[in-house]
Amino acid sequence: MRDELYDRDYQLGRAELHDGVDRLLARLADGLRVTFEAIHRVEWSAPWKERSRDRTGVA
Repeated sequence: MRDELYDRDYQLGRAELHDGVDRLLARLADGLRVTFEAIHRVEWSAPWKERSRDRTGVA
């Protein structure tokens, strides 16, 4: 009887631990995705990379 109760509690605790690790990894992945999207947006829309126009009007 004690072994069954211990095993049940152990399995529940393990399941909670795995769920917590899954949530942590999902949050980290989401944070990295947002970070990479921001870096990509800054890199590809950087105003200093735009071609400067000739001020005389001649291209």
